[in-house]
Amino acid sequence: MQTIKHETQTPVLVVGAGPAGLIAALQLATNGTPCILAERNLETTRWPKMDITNCRSMEILRRLGIADGLRDVGVPSHWSFNVLFSTGLGGTETMPKWDLPSPDGWRQRIKETNDGSMPREPYQRCSQAIFEAWLKPRIQANPLIESHFGWKLDTLTEYNDYVESEIIDQDGCRHFIKSKYVIGCDGAGSRVRRAVGIKLKGDPAPGAMWLIHFKSRNLERLRSQGQFWHIFFTTGHVLIAQNEKDTWTMHTPIEIGVSVEDLDPKEAIYKGLGAEHAPYQINIEEILVTSVWRPTICLAEKYISPGGRVFLAGDSAHQNIPTGGYGMNTAVGDSFDIGWKLSAVLKEYAGPSLLTSYEEERQPVGARNIERSGVHMNIHATYVQWCRNAPGVITSASPTGQQLRQSLAQLVHTHDGENKDHGIELGYRYNSAVIAFTEIDTHEPMWNEREFVPSTWPGSRAPHVFLHDGETSIFDLFGTGSEFTLVDFTPGARFIKIFDLILRRRGVPCKLLNLVDENHAREIWERDAVLVRPDDHVAWRSPVSITAAGDVDPDRILDVVLGLGFHEANKV
Repeated sequence: MQTIKHETQTPVLVVGAGPAGLIAALQLATNGTPCILAERNLETTRWPKMDITNCRSMEILRRLGIADGLRDVGVPSHWSFNVLFSTGLGGTETMPKWDLPSPDGWRQRIKETNDGSMPREPYQRCSQAIFEAWLKPRIQANPLIESHFGWKLDTLTEYNDYVESEIIDQDGCRHFIKSKYVIGCDGAGSRVRRAVGIKLKGDPAPGAMWLIHFKSRNLERLRSQGQFWHIFFTTGHVLIAQNEKDTWTMHTPIEIGVSVEDLDPKEAIYKGLGAEHAPYQINIEEILVTSVWRPTICLAEKYISPGGRVFLAGDSAHQNIPTGGYGMNTAVGDSFDIGWKLSAVLKEYAGPSLLTSYEEERQPVGARNIERSGVHMNIHATYVQWCRNAPGVITSASPTGQQLRQSLAQLVHTHDGENKDHGIELGYRYNSAVIAFTEIDTHEPMWNEREFVPSTWPGSRAPHVFLHDGETSIFDLFGTGSEFTLVDFTPGARFIKIFDLILRRRGVPCKLLNLVDENHAREIWERDAVLVRPDDHVAWRSPVSITAAGDVDPDRILDVVLGLGFHEANKV
């Protein structure tokens, strides 16, 4: 049988349709850029994988117009994110708990704490299996996304002006796609990454886990120690409530290389739930899927190919230990970032150096998040090892048992940053060649892992604040798609007047937002004028010492933030 060949062209080829690929394709389309999305599997994942979309990712999804839709299919917003620690569901020992509020509780806190330190959106619980299945048909219905499931990348060759990719579909037909750019979102074993010769640095963590995804409506027994999102058992087992109704995931520690083929997953669930005590039986209606996985920490040496036309996003660029939920959330940030930048360059109002900034900005975020996921994992590894070193003590009524429980409680209460470290999630600052600093920007505000410190320091995520009516979010007034936003607090819109003509002449999409008499927002935003990028990060802000808006040179500022020309130390 003769092989059939098809040839086609597209501005951007996205390889892989996990969360990173789906978001990348949607971001391109939202910015008016057509793309082809190719995924080797016919169906979306059956594995739960990620189960939290953090506050920053929800802000990004809001920009893409899908935040409310995700909440509709995710866990209802009144359920808490509480994390329990347990010696086993059959035990009666007093153990610590992390109180993590529900999205409804977060919304109330956001409204009451209008000081710029809060996110625009609460976090959201939703299994990746639900997320992908929900988003896939929306991607397929988008006229700017030509999506193909069952298409596997075979070869990829980068040339000076384009990339040629050879893809094989499920019928064996070969498709030759010529694109200006490629985004590799094809996971840990990325063929895109290997095709352009980029290596990973890092290794798997010690040990392995057996994932068992199952159905059970036995809520009375499963919640015998209270409602929870996660239960961390002192034996190293972890139970996750996926939907607060009937779907759960048990992670069971196993030795590396151990075969689970002859093991009964139901018995493994009972043993995991019983932990330090006897196996704890529940009614299990169905075992959905099982798999063995190893926690892995690694980072791609480069996020961009040698020729500058292939970009890595998501697991192809970084792999995290799941603690903290940084993996998928970092991927959302990657895809949103490279999507708007590619669109800006393809529309010819930005320069190629804007694309170079993708690696400059996102690789440090990936490295920091990987490191933090390891910090969180080490907390759990510490108390599990304590219990292994002293069998039976954690459940003992003896003074030694009481002391071990107190030590465990002190450890997890002192180191409770997992899903509370909002400095990590919201507070990352970009320090690339496309961030424009003024001469006065010499004292960077403090940064810490735990708290988001509101600031318009260039490269920071702009502070979220409600305006004086108490209802209008400043984020909701930002430009849409690939639009920048110039926020001008001055009477008479002095900065807007000098930017407007130049923005229109250069074809740069920008919403001009004059917020007169918004004194509270002006105080938090620190400057009379702030230029915000399409990703909510500050590109430039007016100097404190400026005497007249006319002293600002918009052309020089735009040259920097659009990657068209740089000035010494990015000062403008």
